[in-house]
Amino acid sequence: MCGVGLILIGPGVPARADSPSSGGDVQVAQSLGGRELTVILRRLTSVPGPLRIDVVSHVGDRPGRLALTGLCTGGTPGDVPRASVELPGTPGMYSTTLEIDRAGPWELAIDDGQHVARIPFLASPQVTSPPERVVYGGFAAAGICLVLTVIVATRTRRGGWALIPAGGLVAGISVAVTAAILSVLFPLPPQPGAQLDPTVGNVTDPYTRIQPPITNFSRPPANLTAAAQSSPDGPRLTFELTDAATGYPVDDLVVHDSALVHLLLIAPSGTLWHLHPIRTAPGSYEVGLPAPEPGHYAVAAEFSRRGGGVQQVRVADGFDIGEGTPVPVTVPAGPGTHLINGNPVDVTVSTVAAASLGAPTSLTATFGTAADLQPWLGMTGHMIVAGPLNPAEPAGSATQRAPLLAHVHSMTGRAGSLLYNTAPANGDSSPDESVANLGPAVPFTYLFPMPGRYRIWIQAERGYQVLTVPFTVEVTP
Repeated sequence: MCGVGLILIGPGVPARADSPSSGGDVQVAQSLGGRELTVILRRLTSVPGPLRIDVVSHVGDRPGRLALTGLCTGGTPGDVPRASVELPGTPGMYSTTLEIDRAGPWELAIDDGQHVARIPFLASPQVTSPPERVVYGGFAAAGICLVLTVIVATRTRRGGWALIPAGGLVAGISVAVTAAILSVLFPLPPQPGAQLDPTVGNVTDPYTRIQPPITNFSRPPANLTAAAQSSPDGPRLTFELTDAATGYPVDDLVVHDSALVHLLLIAPSGTLWHLHPIRTAPGSYEVGLPAPEPGHYAVAAEFSRRGGGVQQVRVADGFDIGEGTPVPVTVPAGPGTHLINGNPVDVTVSTVAAASLGAPTSLTATFGTAADLQPWLGMTGHMIVAGPLNPAEPAGSATQRAPLLAHVHSMTGRAGSLLYNTAPANGDSSPDESVANLGPAVPFTYLFPMPGRYRIWIQAERGYQVLTVPFTVEVTP
């Protein structure tokens, strides 16, 4: 049994809880209480059973205790599993377990003493498909007929009687083999969490017939509103996601590139913050600003609705923070060697063709000489492109007015191997941050659509530290 833990807000009933796909490990980045954590929910092997939770702490995260609570958002109230994780302030992976007592949609509440993040997940049992049941039934019938054949053949004087159970033996094997061969031709049912809003019923039996049948799983885009607020621990950005068609809170996000929401903030000085807001209630998210600067900020959020695909939304007006002495705008150098937190990074850019030609450009950041990078957010590296920019403006204002703000991925690993971009099939999972054999080169390909000056940030992780490499590229017509 489990406790009901879904909070409902706003006009009307939200569209269920955010639910990642089940079948593999689920990695979710969280910017919680001044920490940039990665919470890894390991694959459940049985329900009821223990859910192993690994929390990855990065360089700069402060020490403290996290209280973890499992809240079932479907079914009847019952026991609420609890656990805790002690973060000593040293980067690394720290583990605990929660006892999951039933299948269905759940939330993992993570409390740092000031803020509570709510991560949705599915506890899915091992489900037998109808073709599998036919296969098992055929072989079971064949086994029974085999025993009867032996008994009849040894106990009766007429051997012909043994042909009756022997015929059943052949029929059972034929049915089982035929069902096994034809099973690959039957499509999978709509998957709860990926296509359907999860319930206890469709999680425990996804083969239940849907009435009326659903053929179109797409959903409208979401609207985003943001506001900067003051709090005892510094400025915080809060924002709401609402359905563009109904106005209801959007609470059907799926984990996309190891996060529910990717938030890009461009500070007035040109500093990039790539954060991952915590979900506090259906459709509501918030995040603290690590080192606030006075001035104007550009804001963009990237997320994926269930059945709706990836969507990037820019806050139309950005937002402003307080008064004070403006931080000088830093104009990063172009391609060449950059020193980032003591790490030398060589940035190379292929010849930038005229924008009117639309030729792809190769941009590569090489982090030293050793292949010791870790996957961050499921990938070897990330690249943020903003431009063309007015160099006379503060970076936040210039980016807010820029026609382009793009988020690009580098998914090549060591020796050109490909990392997963989305949740893999067959229950496998993309590498977590305990892997450190990627790089050192992190390549990207991008097509600049127009001439001008572009600010670019390339991000990769080494030693549980996310390294951000800013540089500029001049695209000439």
